[in-house]
Amino acid sequence: MRARAIRTLAVSTASAAVLSVGLVAGAPSSGAQPAAAEAPSTAEIVRYGQPSLYTRNIDKMLDFYHEAFGFQVDFRFPAEGNAVFGTVSLGDSYYLTFATYDVIKQSTPLRHIGRSLRKQSEIVVITSDVDALYAKARQAGARGLMAPKDQPWGERSAYVADPEGNLVQLSTHNES
Repeated sequence: MRARAIRTLAVSTASAAVLSVGLVAGAPSSGAQPAAAEAPSTAEIVRYGQPSLYTRNIDKMLDFYHEAFGFQVDFRFPAEGNAVFGTVSLGDSYYLTFATYDVIKQSTPLRHIGRSLRKQSEIVVITSDVDALYAKARQAGARGLMAPKDQPWGERSAYVADPEGNLVQLSTHNES
């Protein structure tokens, strides 16, 4: 049992590290960027990774992340009928993808894919107003897990769960 717990911790830690590195690596540089004549399509944008969440209902997740946090829906596959994949973005460097449990089970050798009560990673949405975004997320159907509060490390944060139970941290620096 102890070995299983250690493996679980190692996998979750590695996953969190990959998620964090993927988000940081895709962040825009502080240098000036040349003006583009026309914005590239989502498919043309070079990304270094993005979190991917599994779900039973792609449209429910696309709608939730749009309504709760202001993400733009970029892609839905197929365009009509039962969706099996989708992508949303916030700004020009923060992307999330969604895939159905079934498509992952059918197209990969991954085992144990399905809804779980044991969440060991989170999506972080940086915002200037944690309280307002928390209220907006709750109104869009998020389950509140931790009301906004000031943290001793100089951050105000809150936690909600999306429709699949994934943890979403809302965060800002409060400079206090």
